[in-house]
Order: sequence, then C-alpha cells, then structure tokens
Amino acid sequence: MRARRVLTLAAGLGLAASLAGAAPKKAAPATPPAADVFLGYSYTEAGDASLNGIGLQGTLPVGDTFRLVLDLSGHDGSFAGADFDQIGLMAGGRWSPLRGRLRPFADGLVGLVRTSLSVDTGDASVSDSDSDWGFALGGGLDFGLSDRWAVRGLFHLRLLSGEGNWDSDPRFAVGVVYRLGR
Repeated sequence: MRARRVLTLAAGLGLAASLAGAAPKKAAPATPPAADVFLGYSYTEAGDASLNGIGLQGTLPVGDTFRLVLDLSGHDGSFAGADFDQIGLMAGGRWSPLRGRLRPFADGLVGLVRTSLSVDTGDASVSDSDSDWGFALGGGLDFGLSDRWAVRGLFHLRLLSGEGNWDSDPRFAVGVVYRLGR
C-alpha cells in the first residue's frame, strides 16, 4: 500500500513538473521602442524616367507596434533629352508587429511630390515644374546589426494625382537606420 502511495506521489510530482516546464516562460522585459533615422540610396520611376537619389526618414514610436513616419526623398535623372528632378515629402504611419532582429513593417503615407523638367536645346531652354499630392503604400524590412544600428530595405508604390491624372511610381530604397535613445 505504501509503495502505491509513493508511486502515485512520484507520478503526480512528475506530471506537475512537466506541466510547469511546458508553461510559457515570462519574457524578459522588452526595451521600449525608440525613435529612429534612416538614410540611404533611393530609386524611383517617374513615368518612363528612371531616377536615382537619396532617402531620409524619421520615425517616432506611438505605442509598441505603431510609428509616425516623416519621409523626405530627392531624385534626379534624364530621359529622352530631358532632365528630371523630383522631391517628395510624405508623412503617415508605420505598423511593425515584431521587435526582434528582423522587423518587417507596412507603411501608409500622404504628401506632396514636386517634379521639375528641363530641356536644353542649345539655343533655348524650356523648363516646367509641378507639385502633385498623393499617397504611398508599401513596406520593408529592418535587419538589426546592433542595439542602435540596422540595415533597411523598403518599397513604396506612390500614387500621385496631377493635372487630372493618376500616376503610379514605384520607389525602392536601401540604407542604414540609427535608433536614438537606446
């Protein structure tokens, strides 16, 4: 009889220990989100023109998974004898569900893009510029190198409205991220 109690007690303790080991562990306290700055190479298309340039972004956390984003980009290039310059300023939100080494994110931005075009024929020069409002949808991935530094790749599809037409301009950017206040 006594052996049966010992076996029952041992089995009960073993079951309790295995259930306790299977219980979720309390996570270590997470580092609070920090503001960050991105600087990198940026490529976009404006109609048939391929434009190269630079992208600058700043983000400010609002909670654990949402950030406010300010995006400034400048591009230039030429197509069919015309020189193009394009400056974009957009703001919006970013949702990023993960805070590990790999951080995927999705963006929604609104703002203005100013495009300038000039053609030099030798004897005369003709130029025109236009500011178009629009929005950008996209996302990307941050790959953490350390607590403060990361590499970011992003894609936006900018939908711009100007002169009664909608234009869709894809934009790719890759560069470095510096996280402030860590």
